[in-house]
Amino acid sequence: MFKNLSYTQKNKLLLPLAGVGLLICWFFAFGKTYQAVKLNYELAIEQQVVTDLSFNPEHTQRKLSALTVILKAYHVKEGDWSNDLWMKSSALAMKQQVGIDYTITKPLAEKDTTSLGINQTLYCYGNYVQLVKLLDTLERTNGIGRISGLQIKAPKDDANGERAAQCTMKLEFKGLTESDK
Repeated sequence: MFKNLSYTQKNKLLLPLAGVGLLICWFFAFGKTYQAVKLNYELAIEQQVVTDLSFNPEHTQRKLSALTVILKAYHVKEGDWSNDLWMKSSALAMKQQVGIDYTITKPLAEKDTTSLGINQTLYCYGNYVQLVKLLDTLERTNGIGRISGLQIKAPKDDANGERAAQCTMKLEFKGLTESDK
């Protein structure tokens, strides 16, 4: 059939035959691949929306309950907190045979509106193991707020006095009152 055609006629038929060939290829191979890629893209977007935790109400509820538990751990009674902190921490320190000093935080003339909660500081003196045991016990104690700062210093070689051979632990506590929430 194509033997009787000249080169010019064959060149004119080349373009339509190439188009028909591409059309056949599209129907048999490329079309299915295009549909598969398109479906994969749509499913990936759908999966991303389903796994996005910001839109998941179940995750939001678990997050809210966890935050409530955390805030409850910081809750203290505003008037009694200093006394409760001192009594509970000194009793626990006595059980661990640790010396303790309490620094009263003086209230400011005007309330600082940029800070949240109230702060208190304790200084504990003893060997390292005793201090770590006290720290663990204080962290699990309810009603005294939470430890917000910790500093442990080794004994100083050049220091004199009864606490010269003891480690020093500075604990900063933070508590939230009803007016802070």
